[in-house]
Amino acid sequence: MLAAPALLFLAACKEDAADLPPPVEMTAEAVGYYCQMDLTGHDGPKGQVQLEDMPSAMFFSQVRDTLAYLHMPEQNYAVTVAYVQDMSGDATWARPGPWIAAETALYVIGSDVTGGMGAPEFVPFSDEAAARAFMARHGGALRAYGTITAEEVLAPAYEAAEDAGTDGSDDISARLRALSNGRDG
Repeated sequence: MLAAPALLFLAACKEDAADLPPPVEMTAEAVGYYCQMDLTGHDGPKGQVQLEDMPSAMFFSQVRDTLAYLHMPEQNYAVTVAYVQDMSGDATWARPGPWIAAETALYVIGSDVTGGMGAPEFVPFSDEAAARAFMARHGGALRAYGTITAEEVLAPAYEAAEDAGTDGSDDISARLRALSNGRDG
């Protein structure tokens, strides 16, 4: 069941697209909502959420974080629109594509790629063929926005990997090795 904020988002997205605010371009000053880190220092697609009566967009370092925000039961602001960066066409992990409405994107979940914060990513596509080509290289499952559950985006990263058909241990092990390599011994 979708949380009330998600229902508001869906209702807003059903309005005439011309009535919705356009995506906000990221500047060098943009930081992630959860991490408060510079977004330009993180590869992979990003997300943004625009709230009713708020002057600026909230940016997210990972698409999964964007979807988590939209599914949070505590989120009680009216969402006007949410955008994610399209990985179709000429997009690369270093240079994600243009903004597309989060509700209309197709997502590859459970692939072997990680997002800007090093956690499993929900990779958005506007083109199904591009999404399937990505899956052929990186694994995962194809999902529409409306089929992604709160449990999938709010679960710890390793649980999301398990739900998508991997055990997540490779990701966890790699992250622990990276942390230990940075310590003075």
